[in-house]
Amino acid sequence: MSEEWVTIQEAARRLNVRRNKISRLVGRGVIQTKVNPLDARVTLVDLEEVRAIFEQYSDHRDDDNDE
Repeated sequence: MSEEWVTIQEAARRLNVRRNKISRLVGRGVIQTKVNPLDARVTLVDLEEVRAIFEQYSDHRDDDNDE
């Protein structure tokens, strides 16, 4: 499995989950992050890691990810 590091917002969009759910998991240390080397203000997450977490708990999916 290859790593694809994306912003939290992009991960939320691609996986159809709320951005704040991913942010909470990041804050609790469940999801690993790294700083974007091109912009230190931007936090990146491994899309496959986030996907695996939300697939494991698929009842947490949302149709609306505007938050």
